[in-house]
Amino acid sequence: MEAVLRLAATAISDRLTLKPQFLGGESRLLPLKILRYERLLSTNTTAYRLAEQSAPEWTVVVADVQTKGRGRGGNKWASPKGGLWFSILLRPNLPNPRLHLLQFLAATATRKAVENETALSVMLKWPNDLVLGNAKLGGILVESKTQGEKVSFAILGIGLNVNQGKAQLPPGAISMRLVSGKQHELRALLRAILDQIRSSFDELDHPSKIMQEWWSNCIHRPLRVQVTLPGDTVTGISRAVAEDGSLIIETDDHRIRKVNEGSLRILDD
Repeated sequence: MEAVLRLAATAISDRLTLKPQFLGGESRLLPLKILRYERLLSTNTTAYRLAEQSAPEWTVVVADVQTKGRGRGGNKWASPKGGLWFSILLRPNLPNPRLHLLQFLAATATRKAVENETALSVMLKWPNDLVLGNAKLGGILVESKTQGEKVSFAILGIGLNVNQGKAQLPPGAISMRLVSGKQHELRALLRAILDQIRSSFDELDHPSKIMQEWWSNCIHRPLRVQVTLPGDTVTGISRAVAEDGSLIIETDDHRIRKVNEGSLRILDD
């Protein structure tokens, strides 16, 4: 049975339409503390505040709707009802230069969980997307607080388009329901993803394994891509992903470039 402790909505400054529930035993693998809200500005923002208030590791913040959800680079992330929007508070034993491993591990774990729960074939796109067909299914955002090279805590944010209709999605996005033709149970999907992330967590000690598994499920391996950077564009064949998270591209003039950031587009030619 789930132990439920209702927390006062005034514990954080976001306007809430539902008091959160503090739930234990939600996952089959470990006791998780899950805070559920009807509406938040951002699950990452709320989880970050809770982390600063010494909330325990594996606190999970879930919202039916995010009004100011965000993706990589501060881009707005549309988060209407029907999607799965959540953030996990972690205190990984990682130096800051290796924090990117958490993003790649979580992407692989989420892909596995979604496939196991829905039988949909999900692929990964550099640097932080999950794709279904050629459309964006979801994304991952890791934010952290560090002291020197030490990570005090990390917030692992995951957003997935699950039951939205076409009118609720931005251009280039897809939902599970639009592909499968049926509704999916959000709580079961959340539980499966949390279990998969937790069971994979020890792999953070094995960077090469994390990156190799991510690359083996990359949708542009090895295809011609274009990566737009601040002030530059790199075009060529994506050849690998390095342990530092950078994408290795063989350019059209046969040079090797390591790209650390940017927006990737798969080219048809």
